[in-house]
Amino acid sequence: MQADGLKLRVERKFVPEALSLDDALTLVRQHPALFRETYPPRCVNNLYFDTPDLRLYREHVQGVSHRTKIRIRWYGQFTGPVDRPAFEIKRRFGTTSGKEVFGFPPFSMNGQLPREAIVAARDCEKLAEAARLALNGLDVVLGNRYKRFYFLSADGTVRLTVDCDLQFCGFGEFGGLLREMQPAATQLIIELKYDPANADQAAFVAGQFPFRPTRCSKYVIGITQLFT
Repeated sequence: MQADGLKLRVERKFVPEALSLDDALTLVRQHPALFRETYPPRCVNNLYFDTPDLRLYREHVQGVSHRTKIRIRWYGQFTGPVDRPAFEIKRRFGTTSGKEVFGFPPFSMNGQLPREAIVAARDCEKLAEAARLALNGLDVVLGNRYKRFYFLSADGTVRLTVDCDLQFCGFGEFGGLLREMQPAATQLIIELKYDPANADQAAFVAGQFPFRPTRCSKYVIGITQLFT
């Protein structure tokens, strides 16, 4: 499904709070949809942008149907040189969402935000115009990190990820750490990702779990935990 050039998908999340990581992985590997791992597990890092009054956060909390999430993402270590960051604009349209991904200039994370690199990116011709425009009026307010496991159903219609070891840190007006990296209250998230045309297959997958889907945004969890 497409919308303004975006390939849209549906995302359904589960937060099995009483389940250990080992039990969650066993549940996925023994699922009748015959999930197989598609990538080795890896650590995912994000820097989330928002307005000074946290407008994007409030839109998520209020459940605004058309909303945006803007972040820089990379893999591996959270601190040190970041050679291949990606700038992502994720747009939600009701029950579906899609994202634009752009290359972002390399930077380093050493206890503070790479503020100079972010400011310079706003005028960097190598950064796509859509990304430069998206940066206007925004600044980084939250960082997060988690470990992700990747799976795909045997028929190729449903992707599934298991995220664990969620951590958050908060940033202030001048880029310094306001809140040190700390564990999230929510420690395990299972997510299904699929094309709307494959809703029946996804419903079968979800129906085999002993828990129900729920709304869950890592960005909302982090802001709520650190700043509200």
